[in-house]
Amino acid sequence: MRKKPDKQFFKQCEKPIAFVLGIYPTSDLGAVRNLGRCNVPTMVLDCKKNQAAFFSKYTHGLVCPHPKHNEKNYIDFLKQIGEQLPMKGVLIPTGDTETLAILKHQKSLEKYYHFISAEYPIVNSLINKQQFYQLLETNNIPHAKTFFPTDQKDAITASKKLTYPCIVKPVYPTYFRLDFHTKLFIASSPDELLSYYGKAQEKNHEMMLQEVIPGAANTQCGYNAYYDRTGKPHGIFMYQRIREWPLGFGNGCYIQQVQEPIVEQITTPLMKKIGYYGIVDAEFKRDTRDGIIKFIELNPRVWMQNSFPSRYGCNLPYIAYLDAIGKPFDTQIPCMPHKKINWIYFLQDIQSARAAIQTGTLSMRTWLRTYHLRNDYAVFAWDDPLPFFILGSQSISTFFLHLLRGSKE
Repeated sequence: MRKKPDKQFFKQCEKPIAFVLGIYPTSDLGAVRNLGRCNVPTMVLDCKKNQAAFFSKYTHGLVCPHPKHNEKNYIDFLKQIGEQLPMKGVLIPTGDTETLAILKHQKSLEKYYHFISAEYPIVNSLINKQQFYQLLETNNIPHAKTFFPTDQKDAITASKKLTYPCIVKPVYPTYFRLDFHTKLFIASSPDELLSYYGKAQEKNHEMMLQEVIPGAANTQCGYNAYYDRTGKPHGIFMYQRIREWPLGFGNGCYIQQVQEPIVEQITTPLMKKIGYYGIVDAEFKRDTRDGIIKFIELNPRVWMQNSFPSRYGCNLPYIAYLDAIGKPFDTQIPCMPHKKINWIYFLQDIQSARAAIQTGTLSMRTWLRTYHLRNDYAVFAWDDPLPFFILGSQSISTFFLHLLRGSKE
């Protein structure tokens, strides 16, 4: 990785460079592999010098300022790179922080870069959980019972209307995660809810209080697509969670392709109504109380499992790249439901499986049978193996610490 741009690399590129912006290795690796396999030159920008995606053969790594803690320096850094480019690049954010930062400064950056999504007000209405749930409410889209307290008094009132356990969740999850190293709190009582709410207020986080929709990991499903400027979706893909980590409120670490047309039927009218274009990762959960599929959240950017749809012919980062630079893309992407490929993030799945085996909800034999060569792995790739070994070496000590702590409980 480098701390200064590689001018020689810039000169050699005959296509616009895709700049992948983010801190999550699975998101970044998926994006650079999706693009690199289509011969798109890429560069990953991250504030951490040990980013696993830096070691992919499909990209160049560049250490940059932090987009939240040093937003001005981050934007200035992008401008400095832009000044050296032989042609406009394409910005492809994989996190909310990066997405909001570049869109807030779009006018000053668009001299140097193409953007792959709608402008700040529209995108922020999807990332900001309060605005997003207001959209769901206005459009009569089923969702969890949610309250947005403005002070401790509101929180006390809401605490009396919720069942427990319930969720204490930030309006901006990425910023919250930087402070608390988790994406939400689980409150088991009104007193615990108010305690968590107070801690978040001390850090100036806007919070939401939400009921827990009952159901195991496999009651959650997702919808991916790229929406063009007319509001038409392309590369439609749907998936179902099988396992997740952390349990209950984590990320899908073992998912499979499914057909669930209702999630597209819910998402597309909403995207058209607000005028959104760009990549979508929408998450839903079927409420076991009434059987209704309810909207959980929507990520208007490249997401954690973005490599998975590509195995079924839906390369969404590449579609977004082509549309951004004004090149045609295949609008007749074939559906391949006969494929039996699953997506697995091994470093999280091994922890999820261990917990399930301990509770008797999963056998060791069943878990081992989920692993085979045809799967899509979040980090490992036969044509690009080095990031797997880099991330593995970084994670192994942390992993064994978790195992030791778990064995003592």
